[in-house]
Amino acid sequence: MTRYVPPAVVLAAVVGLVGFQPEPAAAQKAKTNAEKVDAFFADGRPVQVVIEVDQKGSDSLRREPRKYVPATVKEGGNTYKDVAVHLRGAIGSFQPFDGKPGLTLNMDKFADGQRWNGMDKLHLANSLQDPSFLAEFICGELHTAVGVPAARVGHASVTVNGRPRGFYYLKEGFDKGFLQRHFKNSHGNFYDGGFCREIDQPLELVSGKGDVKDRSDLKALIAAVRENDHKRRIEQMARLLDLDQFISYMVMTSITWDWDSYAFKANNYRIYHDPERNKLVFIPSGMDQMFGEPNGPAMPGFGGMVSRALIETPEGRRRYWARMREVMRTVFEPDRWCKRLDELEARIRPALAAVDAGAARDLKGRVDHLRNGIRQRHRAITAELARVKE
Repeated sequence: MTRYVPPAVVLAAVVGLVGFQPEPAAAQKAKTNAEKVDAFFADGRPVQVVIEVDQKGSDSLRREPRKYVPATVKEGGNTYKDVAVHLRGAIGSFQPFDGKPGLTLNMDKFADGQRWNGMDKLHLANSLQDPSFLAEFICGELHTAVGVPAARVGHASVTVNGRPRGFYYLKEGFDKGFLQRHFKNSHGNFYDGGFCREIDQPLELVSGKGDVKDRSDLKALIAAVRENDHKRRIEQMARLLDLDQFISYMVMTSITWDWDSYAFKANNYRIYHDPERNKLVFIPSGMDQMFGEPNGPAMPGFGGMVSRALIETPEGRRRYWARMREVMRTVFEPDRWCKRLDELEARIRPALAAVDAGAARDLKGRVDHLRNGIRQRHRAITAELARVKE
């Protein structure tokens, strides 16, 4: 981008009043992809994304919505060719191509090295199950605050083939850049949990260069959680799993009442094997239906086999309650997070109003659901912790 020089400075340089010398373009430091991604999410302003898919690709997405097709994407004065696009979403959020489809954009599948604001992959979520457009945003920040990796979120107005499709939230993809941001070594096995699949089922291996073979990392964890002796179970789980991180993940899943998560029902998750530490790390996704039961128990009936195996042990329960108390004291402060929601609501309202006046009018009430959920969840868990003896 050309550096802007105020006219007064240019004039002064010409007449010799100052020694201004424009920095040669070649000498300007180019931003890395990571810096571009950081800058995009730090800016936070909603963007306008225009997607064009030819007739062949459009017909393909109608027949096979999960199959990538090439598209042209325009945003911020930039045009990206041969972007791989497919539809996304599960039960409750999936929409066909001619509706308000959720979309995954893979920038370099068909064009090597191509990036959008530094990202290789990104998702445009139609937010049908979250009319506030902010649940995954705020809950992602909550998870990150307790040391759990989570995707960052922005917002976009989306047009496909000349027809406005509405307001979306834009989510960072789980690509190599995401792994590099959270781990020193990004070449480990990276698994996609898919739809309601447990770790003893065939999870998709998304990436993993030179890491452990034959899914021996997952197989070892499966054996550990099936260990009958509770003491040996915890010891083996701690050897294979980043146990502190996993307990923080369970705690935050409970606080936000993420009923559609791995901890609750083995859904909406990724697992990364960190070669640097030889530990497995669980990563949440799909946090669009949150705080639905603000008065629910602080230790719900965990359904994921790893979370259930942990909480069945006395040591696991002790560590869970200790971490819950710590998070409630140091992180889950209602005023702090409700203020953050105020900021985000004000940020997205003008862009939403330009696309959907009705949704903009309803926005405060929708965000109030999150604000009220945060405050009531804090009250309910605080009261329960006062009764817990462990």
